[in-house]
Amino acid sequence: METIKWIQCILTFVRVSELGSFSKAASSLGISKSHVSKTIKALEDEVGIALFFRSTRKVQLTSTGEEFLKNCQSSLQNLEAARAELVAPSDKPRGLLRVTLAGVFGENYIAPVLIAMAKKYPELTIELNFDTRIVDLIAERYDVGIRIGELSNSSLFAQKIASRREYVCASPEYLKKHKKPHTLEALKDYNCLGGQNQWAFKQNGKSKSVTVSGNLKTNNPRVVLQAALDGLGIVRLPGSYVFSHIKDGTLIGLLEDYSEGKKDIWAVTPARNKQNLNVSTFINELKVFLSEGYSDVLF
Repeated sequence: METIKWIQCILTFVRVSELGSFSKAASSLGISKSHVSKTIKALEDEVGIALFFRSTRKVQLTSTGEEFLKNCQSSLQNLEAARAELVAPSDKPRGLLRVTLAGVFGENYIAPVLIAMAKKYPELTIELNFDTRIVDLIAERYDVGIRIGELSNSSLFAQKIASRREYVCASPEYLKKHKKPHTLEALKDYNCLGGQNQWAFKQNGKSKSVTVSGNLKTNNPRVVLQAALDGLGIVRLPGSYVFSHIKDGTLIGLLEDYSEGKKDIWAVTPARNKQNLNVSTFINELKVFLSEGYSDVLF
């Protein structure tokens, strides 16, 4: 028996049991008495046992029918409770919030907000996934993804949460051995670390690309940062990695008159979830957190 038909049979069975009459059940359900009779017979045929004793005057449950009724009523109560919880208005986050992001930006600026939310809203469960690939939010059932830079056209709903810039810098130790570069072209004579051979800048409003080289190639920004701190060469990294080191003097900013410009940071979510309380609370609290404590790094 198909699931929908099975549920219809259960609902009819419970109504007949509670009212003790096929006629009263039919009237309550808005269907004919013959339809009720056929439904109960189909149910009994499905389970292979009689659920009612029938007479011309009344309908009475068998012992098996009584046990079955208890189970059915319990199941229906659970379904009703689930429905009520689903549709009941809530003024605070609860349930599941799944977020995907990557890198130190996620560790230092996103994770603290989610940890605070988990503490503030004990009925909320948070799943935080770090992944360098572009995750398909819809296919993999994520509520929010944090992305940096230009977004491809898609059905996702995007909100800007911050902007960031990248810094060219090196350690005092390295700069004691080498003069500071004062032009972009001078970078070709320095040990420039990282995974890219082309560094893009803007000079007088015009884009300019400079070819660089170095003896350490890696796409891991933490490794690049450590190499810079160890005095190996010049690096170019987002402020989330290097700004604290520039402030405490363990790295020195270079070529500050040149910049690639800011890259926007986005919280993206499937359009169907943009009004979700968990999502909206997270994004609002994230914006406040970033604007209050990290505007010098990110904006």
